[in-house]
Amino acid sequence: MSVVLFVRSSLTMLLLAAATTAVAQTDDWAWNHVSAKTKAICTEVGQPNPPAADRPSAAQATALKGCDSTTLYYGIGTSPDYEKARHCAFVEAAAKDAADNLFGGTTTLMQIYANGYGVTRNLNLATAYACRVDGAPAEIEGRVAHLQSLKTAPDTFDYCDDITSGYAMGHCASLESEREAAKRDAQVDALAATFPPAARPLYAAMKKSFDAFVNAHGDGEVDLSGTARGALMIEEKDRVRDQFVKDLNRLASGQWPTANASNAKAADAALNVSYRKALAAAGSKSNLTTIKSEDIRAAQRLWLVWRDAYVRFAATAEPKVSQDAIVARLTRLRDAQLQTIRD
Repeated sequence: MSVVLFVRSSLTMLLLAAATTAVAQTDDWAWNHVSAKTKAICTEVGQPNPPAADRPSAAQATALKGCDSTTLYYGIGTSPDYEKARHCAFVEAAAKDAADNLFGGTTTLMQIYANGYGVTRNLNLATAYACRVDGAPAEIEGRVAHLQSLKTAPDTFDYCDDITSGYAMGHCASLESEREAAKRDAQVDALAATFPPAARPLYAAMKKSFDAFVNAHGDGEVDLSGTARGALMIEEKDRVRDQFVKDLNRLASGQWPTANASNAKAADAALNVSYRKALAAAGSKSNLTTIKSEDIRAAQRLWLVWRDAYVRFAATAEPKVSQDAIVARLTRLRDAQLQTIRD
């Protein structure tokens, strides 16, 4: 052993141990249900043993305390930093990863070595980490086989490529949502800056009420009874947010759909019908979903606040667009949401 290794701090020694023998095998139930072929591959690749040069120094590890390797790896809100992500992942792996964190250090290290991002690509080392990433048996088998197949058919690799469970779908949907949210927020901020100064405080108030409505809608008006409930909720929230950005672009460019008072009145009448039917469906004894009448009422109250805030904002941001046109479009979009509950 070199002099350098002798003088490593206790934290660095912990990182060394975590990278070789202390990384726990995936949970016993899942491991007991994977195929003999997968077990044989995991036994053959052995414990993860990454090069010492890939690990962080004591000072680097200390500076990365509390870091998030997933954010660093994917570059959420910034550019990816694979070196820092790798160092952070070793710190997380040394702490045995959070029990509920599918994207902890072990997963990040698997992806880094699978893709050769900032390191020499090593598919056997990536597989050794894959054998220790928790998941459904089918996910573990698929992931291990996928990594081994890259030896003859090189391609990029991602944890979410091989998911099969609703639980993992929720986590992957959440990750994708975070990545897209950073892009969407940057686009929205750029758009907001184009509106007249007098409209910006109104925009801030409108955006706050919109966020409150989206959360109430996604949390309370999406059926969360299935195993993929997390993914479904996130996807619906993002769908509404994407629509918000599209319409904000329409407002900024003066291409908002035209409508008159009669159109707005008709849209409101249709919405009232859909609202009553949605309440009836949610309150029915035959309702087998998680959607409840009180959730619909709560979302509707927040939608009304948002609608009115949007009207005030739009009147200053783009006076050429009539209030009736704003109300008609927002009402039709809300009507479509409630119809999914009714149906």
